[in-house]
Amino acid sequence: MVKKSLTILSGSVILAGLYVTSIYNYLLFHSIVEMFSIVVACGIFIISWNCLRNKENNYLLLLGIAYFFVGSMDFIHTLAYKGMGVFPLSEGSNLATQLWLIARYIESISLCIAPLFLKRKIHVSYAFASYTAFIAVTLLSVYWQIFPESFIEGIGLTRYKKVSELVISLIFFGAVLQLIGKRQRFDPEEFRLLVASILISIGAEIAFIYYVNVYGISNFIGHILKIISFYLIYKAIIKTGLIRPFDILFRDLKQSEETLRDSERRLKRLNETKDRFFSIIAHDLRTPLVSTTTVFQYLIDDYKSLSDSERLKFIEDIEVISTRTIDLLDNLLHWAKSQTGDMLCHPEKLLFHDLLLKATAPMERFARNKNIDLNIKSGHDLWVSADSNMITTVIRNLVSNAIKFSHPDSRVLIEIKKKGKMAEFMIKDTGTGIESDNIEKLFTIETHFTRSGTQREKGSGLGLLLCKNFIEKNGGEIRLESKENEGTTVYFSVPLA
Repeated sequence: MVKKSLTILSGSVILAGLYVTSIYNYLLFHSIVEMFSIVVACGIFIISWNCLRNKENNYLLLLGIAYFFVGSMDFIHTLAYKGMGVFPLSEGSNLATQLWLIARYIESISLCIAPLFLKRKIHVSYAFASYTAFIAVTLLSVYWQIFPESFIEGIGLTRYKKVSELVISLIFFGAVLQLIGKRQRFDPEEFRLLVASILISIGAEIAFIYYVNVYGISNFIGHILKIISFYLIYKAIIKTGLIRPFDILFRDLKQSEETLRDSERRLKRLNETKDRFFSIIAHDLRTPLVSTTTVFQYLIDDYKSLSDSERLKFIEDIEVISTRTIDLLDNLLHWAKSQTGDMLCHPEKLLFHDLLLKATAPMERFARNKNIDLNIKSGHDLWVSADSNMITTVIRNLVSNAIKFSHPDSRVLIEIKKKGKMAEFMIKDTGTGIESDNIEKLFTIETHFTRSGTQREKGSGLGLLLCKNFIEKNGGEIRLESKENEGTTVYFSVPLA
C-alpha cells in the first residue's frame, strides 16, 4: 500500500514538473516526452531481441522489432518538431505531424497483428525488411511531398490527420480485442498492463485530433497520455523481462508441460481402455464361445441318446449364450466408437413408451426363464428428445442387469415420469444389491469390477459405463442406489421434447 502511494505521488510530481516545463519551454517538454518513449521503445527491442528470439512464442519478438522502428520514427519526429530547426522542411508543423502519423500507424498495426504470432514462427529477416521498406516508402513520399498534408499553419489539422487519428484508434481497439481473445496465453499482470497501455494510447490519439497549435493544451494532454502509455509498456515488457525473466522465457514451456501432462493422462486412459478391451475379449468374450462349442459338441456326440425335450433344452441354452454374446459384442463396438469419437449423438423426438416396449421386448424371454415379472409403468404421451439407438442400448443394459441380479419368482419395476424439463426413467429390482463401496467402480474404466448374476450369469462390467457415456451424450444424468441383499434402483434422465 505504501509502495503504491509512493508510486502515485512520484508520478504526480513528475507530471507536475512536466507541466511546468511545458510552460517554461514547450520544445524542452516535447523533447523529454519523446526521448522517454524512444528509450522505452529501444529497451523493448533490446529485451525481446536478446531474451526472446529463441522462443516458440514470437509475440514479443515482433513487438520488439516494431518498437525499434517506432522509436526511430519518434526520434526523427522529435528532430522535425516546429522550432527545432534540424530539417529544412521543419519550419512549420506539417512534417512533424506527418512523421507522428507514420510512427503511430506502425505501432497500432504491429500491436494488432502481434497476437497472431503467439504460436507462429516469425522470420526476423522478413520482418526487418518489411518494416524498412514501409518506412523507406513513407519517408520518400514525405520528402517528395506526396504524403498528404497533415497540418496547415494558421488553420490547424487537416481532415486527413483527423481521420487518420480515428483509424489509428480503431486499429488500437482491434489490438485490445485480439489480446482479450488470447488472454490465456499471457501472464495476468502483463495482460492488464498491455491492455491499459493500448487504451491510453487511444485516449492520446483522440486528444491529438483537437489541437490547433502544436504548443496547445490538447497537444500537451496527448503527450502526457503517451508517456503513461509507454510507461505501462515498460512495466509490461521491460520490467517483467528484467525482474521476472523466467516468467517470460518459460511461460510457453509451462503451458507445453501442462499440455504434455494432459496428453499423458489421456494416453493413460486409452491404455486402460485398451487393457480392458483385451481382458473382455480374452475372458468374457471367449467364455461364452467356449460354452457354446461345448454344448454343440455334447449335442453332436449324444444326439441319438437324447430325448426331444433335452435337445430343445440344449438349443435354448445355445440361444441364450449367443444372444448374450451378441449383446456383449454390441456393447464393445458401441464403447469403441464412443471412445474414438466415431459415434455421434443424433437426438430426435421420440414417444418414450414405444421406445421402452421396443427395447425391453428381447428381454422378456430372459425374464420368463427366471419367472420374473417385468412391471412397466409409463405415460403413453411422454415425448423425449434423444438418440433412439443410444437410449435403446441403455434400456436393454439396465433391464438385463436387473433380471440378471434378481432372484427367480420376483419382480422388476420399470417406471417413467416427468421431472421438470426431463423425463426420468427408473428400474428397480429386489435382487442381490451391491455394496456402497463398489458402486463407483461400476462407472469407471480404471477398475475392472464385475459380478455374476443369481444364476451365475456372466457380465463384462462394461454395460453401466456405456450407459453413463450415452446418457451424458444425450444431455441427461444417471445414478444408482443399492443395498446389499435388498436390491438396486437405477435412475437416468433425458430431456423432454
